[in-house]
Amino acid sequence: MATPKTNSLQHLASYVIRPALVEAKLITRKHADDAVYMATLAEELLNIEAKINAMEEAAQFGSSAPAVQLGERRGPEDWSDANWVRTKSGELELRLRRIEQSAKERQGKQAC
Repeated sequence: MATPKTNSLQHLASYVIRPALVEAKLITRKHADDAVYMATLAEELLNIEAKINAMEEAAQFGSSAPAVQLGERRGPEDWSDANWVRTKSGELELRLRRIEQSAKERQGKQAC
């Protein structure tokens, strides 16, 4: 029964989240100077962060282990800054990998 949830996570990660994260990591100076592009990319990263938060909460619900809340701190961030975009992208990629690894571990335990 874990397969549909795992497949859904894989689909979301492969076709929605990862392409946006790769685009953010590869941001060029020309794109960084485009205010509309930067605002759109920042909004996309914040939407991805919300999806990852939801996935982390769902994973916690089925787990007794306390989760680490990496994305909870909010400060005066400059979303138009290319460094912020690259940093946020890297953070979200790590969190996504943790979720995927956790899903694989749970699936392996259920198979036993």
